[in-house]
Amino acid sequence: MNPKSVSYPLESQIRGREALKSASHRFPGRLETHPERRSTYLDTFDWRLYQEGGSLLSSADGRVTVLRWTRLDGTPVFRARLRANPEFAWDLPAGPFREALDSVVEMRRLLPRLEINSRGETLHLLDTNQKTVARLHFEETSVTGTGIGSVPKTLALPILMTAEPVRGYARDFQALVDLLEDEFQLQATSSDQLTLALEALGLEPSASSGKLTVQLAPEMRSDEATKRIHKELLQAILNNEEGVRQDLDTEFLHDFRVAVRRTRSALTQIKKVYPPDVVEQFKRQFAWLGQATGPTRDLDVYLLKMPDYRATLPEHLQTHLEPLQEFLTRHQCLEHQRLVEDLDSQRYSRLLESWRSFLDDPVSEAASGASALSQAEIPVGQTASNRIWKAYRRVLKQGQSIDGDSPPESLHRLRIDCKKLRYLLELFKSLYDQQEMGTLVKALKRLQDNLGDFNDLEVQQATLQNFAHGMFQEGLATVETLMALGRLVDRLESRQAKERQRFQREFAKFASKKNRSRFRALFKQQTVAA
Repeated sequence: MNPKSVSYPLESQIRGREALKSASHRFPGRLETHPERRSTYLDTFDWRLYQEGGSLLSSADGRVTVLRWTRLDGTPVFRARLRANPEFAWDLPAGPFREALDSVVEMRRLLPRLEINSRGETLHLLDTNQKTVARLHFEETSVTGTGIGSVPKTLALPILMTAEPVRGYARDFQALVDLLEDEFQLQATSSDQLTLALEALGLEPSASSGKLTVQLAPEMRSDEATKRIHKELLQAILNNEEGVRQDLDTEFLHDFRVAVRRTRSALTQIKKVYPPDVVEQFKRQFAWLGQATGPTRDLDVYLLKMPDYRATLPEHLQTHLEPLQEFLTRHQCLEHQRLVEDLDSQRYSRLLESWRSFLDDPVSEAASGASALSQAEIPVGQTASNRIWKAYRRVLKQGQSIDGDSPPESLHRLRIDCKKLRYLLELFKSLYDQQEMGTLVKALKRLQDNLGDFNDLEVQQATLQNFAHGMFQEGLATVETLMALGRLVDRLESRQAKERQRFQREFAKFASKKNRSRFRALFKQQTVAA
């Protein structure tokens, strides 16, 4: 097994130059001074590469960009020489690098998250044949944060001395490490450059994951807990707003919409903890915001489906979908412009301002003298169990009433109720055993996937026919394109029929005796009359 690079923090430049000088006397070598170099760490907004234990570093080498994917422990994964930084995984040339990167980042844009500026010297340790057997880097480094919508700030990082191995020369590398640690008493650090940079800037990658992480205690007042949930959801809306405005990738709008839907769900499902007029006001306003984002998101989804649409058709028909790609792209740009206008509107700014003001009010003031708020002071553990148990019973009853003759609308209603139950489980997950909650959410998600695919396939058929009509009006609908769309609709109809057949099996799994026992044990025993 090949050794890995070892880094040592230094207290001064003098210490580093002493080590370089001593190493050059002990081992034959060639000293290279390199001028200031700039490198950029690329990652998605939600740090998907970092969460997977890796980093993607881009640096210039003449007119070429060198892209290095490395694990956080220093192990190299992939390396490529490109003309420019890729914006998405699909910008890379076809091959293992692209496939592996796509499996992690998917549709998310690769953003410049940190810029590293470094200068220093490298000692190339040579053998008798003048071949490099190890390298010793001495670097002074600074980091600049490049977050979306934030003011860049630059901070100095610890001066580092790094011993780098060369494949096949492990013994020489170990001799260098022994010199640094035994003679100079240097202490290796386990922190890589990216970790040191994140610590210096005070960045926490998990904070941008998009997952709901609010922590609640069962004894908290229900109104206090609900406000805490809503504050985190408001922050998610704000975190994604700039990415939505710039249309950086489709997940910004997706996460923005999820936060809006969760906000409305908590308003309507966690009953009697807010004043009725407050619930009605903000339920209406967030419904408007959800509707405003809908058209752009719908077109985003169809653009994401285009590769699947092409793969669904015979090869000779695939090129005839290009007019559909053009149609979707143009209309997505138009709808996005309208969405930005809504985000620039006074209605949107007033919504955020009044919502934040309400959430910042102390709960005692919000609840004082309001007899309708009977649930406000009840411990949230009881409120959560009550609402989840009722939502679960509704899903169970409705699903059990569906048979082969039930209309598609019945599955659509069940899908909506499953979504409401899912939101409740996610909003209150911190109150319960995490392993049990994970099992229940996973079981529910399988049923949701089936119901969602069934509904989505039905909607796609109607929407594609509407697109065909719109394309005809815009002069884009060639005979070949209409034929390709017709074949595509037939394939979607066939897939929908299979999802309908699969429903009974998926619902039976969700409604199994084990899952019923889990729901009962977690939620029914803690419920109170609402």
